[in-house]
Amino acid sequence: MHVAKGPRPYHAPRRAEQAAVTREAILTAASRLFAAQGYAATTIAAIAAEARVTPKSVYALADKPTLLLLAVDRAIVGDDEPVPLLRRPAVQAMIAERDPAVQARLAGRVGAATLLRLYPIYRAFEQAVAAEPELAEHWRTYQRRRRADIRVCVKAMADAGNLRAGLTVDRATDTLWALLSWNPIALLVEERGWSRPRIARWIEELFVNLLN
Repeated sequence: MHVAKGPRPYHAPRRAEQAAVTREAILTAASRLFAAQGYAATTIAAIAAEARVTPKSVYALADKPTLLLLAVDRAIVGDDEPVPLLRRPAVQAMIAERDPAVQARLAGRVGAATLLRLYPIYRAFEQAVAAEPELAEHWRTYQRRRRADIRVCVKAMADAGNLRAGLTVDRATDTLWALLSWNPIALLVEERGWSRPRIARWIEELFVNLLN
């Protein structure tokens, strides 16, 4: 008895690999251009030219507002892996640390690495809200998420007994959330020429002076 076989599943690893390469090129180009020249000046045509693909390929991946959000997500964690910032090893080590000096130093390193990646994209993001009203709710969502992430770190310091007496977790969270945004980092880097190590020390000092 002959049993008819169904169609073999289509598998195209080379096509998938090429799609991944194209996506990487587009996101890298979009991230660089948003960071360098802002949202309004960055066009789909410019992204396509930078990535060496066609505008059609860019649109096949995402429209301009969505590309910005993808660039923000990448800047927050530093890559495209689906692992939230709080679950990254460096952040987990900082949360688990009990020595206040070491915890502050780890916070400075994590904060500097994240903010130096993020501040040019966040500046473009804030600018984009005026041009793309549909991004306004996304902006608010990212700000709530940023505050929630900071609160987890502050709560870890409080649980370790490293929070100054009389300072509540929410008050400390709001203080750091307001200070550790793109604006002061942009000023320190672009107007004052601060280096990555100096930014890290500044964040470390914020944690020590404000919280301990």
